[in-house]
Amino acid sequence: MFLLLNKPFEETDDELSIYSFMKLPNLKAFGLACAALGCAFSTARADIIEISDNIASDTRWTRDNVYVITKIIYVLPPAKLTVEPGTVIRAASSDTTGLLNNPGSLVVTRGAKIIGNGTVDDPIIFTSLDDPYVPGGGNTIPVSVVGNGGSTVVISPKDYSTSGVTGANAFTYSKECGGLVILGRTPLGYDRDDANYLQWNGTEFSGDNIAYPTNFTIATGNGTGFALIEGLTSTTTTLATPFDADGAGTVFAPDITFPLGFFGGVDENDNSGVIRFWSHRYGGFNIANNNEINGVTLGGVGRGTVFEFQEVVQNADDGFEWFGGYVNCRYLASVVNGDDCFDGDFGYSGNLQHLFAINDNEIYLRSGFGNGTDGTAVGRNSAAQSDKMVEWDGSEENLRGVTPQTNSFSFNFTFIGNKSFNGATSPAASDSSLNLLQGTTAQWSNGVAEDIFGPVVLISQSVTATADPDGTKGDVFNTLYFNVGTVVSGADAENDTSTVLPATIAQLRGKGHATKNGLDPRLVNDADVGSIARDFTLPLPSRVGVTDFFSPVRYRGAMRDNNWLFGWGWTHAVELMPTTNVDRPRVSLAVAGETVSVSFAADMDETAGADKVLYVIERSIDGRVWAPIGTVQDDSAADVPNKVFADSNATAGQITVADSGYAYTGSPVHYRVIPQ
Repeated sequence: MFLLLNKPFEETDDELSIYSFMKLPNLKAFGLACAALGCAFSTARADIIEISDNIASDTRWTRDNVYVITKIIYVLPPAKLTVEPGTVIRAASSDTTGLLNNPGSLVVTRGAKIIGNGTVDDPIIFTSLDDPYVPGGGNTIPVSVVGNGGSTVVISPKDYSTSGVTGANAFTYSKECGGLVILGRTPLGYDRDDANYLQWNGTEFSGDNIAYPTNFTIATGNGTGFALIEGLTSTTTTLATPFDADGAGTVFAPDITFPLGFFGGVDENDNSGVIRFWSHRYGGFNIANNNEINGVTLGGVGRGTVFEFQEVVQNADDGFEWFGGYVNCRYLASVVNGDDCFDGDFGYSGNLQHLFAINDNEIYLRSGFGNGTDGTAVGRNSAAQSDKMVEWDGSEENLRGVTPQTNSFSFNFTFIGNKSFNGATSPAASDSSLNLLQGTTAQWSNGVAEDIFGPVVLISQSVTATADPDGTKGDVFNTLYFNVGTVVSGADAENDTSTVLPATIAQLRGKGHATKNGLDPRLVNDADVGSIARDFTLPLPSRVGVTDFFSPVRYRGAMRDNNWLFGWGWTHAVELMPTTNVDRPRVSLAVAGETVSVSFAADMDETAGADKVLYVIERSIDGRVWAPIGTVQDDSAADVPNKVFADSNATAGQITVADSGYAYTGSPVHYRVIPQ
């Protein structure tokens, strides 16, 4: 994927960095895809700066420094933390600093913001103290950090080399630091899973056996309480000025006493900032027994937040977990983590597209990583193996009908397990692809699931029996299954089981568990996938964010011909991914009257089948939030109902799209092109 820079760091009013290929009056164009040779990291690095105090005022972290987080750091309201593209953030474990239950983590609290707008050339990397796979390599590893009581702790870097031995290599480590936690002020739908603290209409409920308030019903007060996020403990701080805790000043009066780690409120559109192109690595350190931090935790985050192009790798707990919220997310990769790849709970009601996950990272021989001939196994031990690809949960039985329910819409996903891999140990019996539990009215569609030991769809308890206004009850549509266990559904679920493929029809180019450069989750071809894929833009219910968020693509899987992790992710840095990819489109713009023409060269040699590379065209009026406006292929004809543009350029390998649907009047407008 992605952005080729030809100008220095620049910001709009909301501190978003803007990069362009070519500037015309009030126009900015983005090309999204990474060429084989266009993704080298910059190497300049200056100081290593320790962060040991909470952030209470607007702060900028610059790309010429390395920031070392020595404990849990909170960004307090109304502060804004801006992280420049290319910044490396290193975080310590509690073991390193001697701060019990206080690993290096970054928590963006309710009312605070983070502007971390990385690019493919300059991603933002959140990792352990001694991970060498970053711009600048070993030069960015601190010699020491200040530990508990002010003592200096010398850092002894571990062996992360991909040719290392068992217990010492890039595929082994986790729990080396904490993670990123973003907390917002949206309504919540509670459940009883590990709840230890609840506030509701000014009343506090605490303890392991919470007696829910009698006014927690559909008729009164639904979704306007607070809860403590998983992974943190209950504590407060004093703010300089009173803070509007719920976003409206109606449930809890503004106060200077601020409970850290809490999330929830009344604003579905709450804005926590911009988070784009982040690589999160080696996290998941325990706060307490069975209370690890996820790679990325999103608690009550609103749809005003931008969250895309993220990867979590080698985390000890879940890759991504949503506790309520309405944030829309796309281009997410959960790679060899220790628990679920994607976990949704507390009434999460956002939209998701382009999700990739590969499970299990156990010890086995990995050909090409320096151990294929010497018999050295590489990977984590069986105690750190992954669990479910997806676990989606909602309200428990005693709260059936409480809203918001967990009601997400997820499209274009690729899930890879390790069933039948030579040397792989069988994972837990609970391993499954889509585990949709009660209180879930989610829809998952246009997916590919391969090499999964357990059930593909498992609904362990009945989905809520109350009327579903969106017409879905844990539905899974239009998904291809290959080399999987059983395909099952609960009584209140719908699952298309007609696409369980014969053992000879794998849909992915390379599984990559044990072969250098062998992880290639792109589709083998589009003949079996695109021709029968459902146009999911039609059956979706009317709800905020659907029309302007989902790309109108018809293929199944997270990626078709373009590996959008190429060039910026950990999988690329440790040579799991192939060395070539779809060419980066270099976009130019022109204006004629009220029509904007978007032109670029089409890649002609990276498709696996007869079809040409598919491109999504997106438009933005603020350079912050992008709306897909259609797709195009070289020489494609217009198909207005399915949002397909005509290629008006008759030259083979050249594409020109006329965007006449936007009446250009001279106001700023931005375009970007994302190969699929």
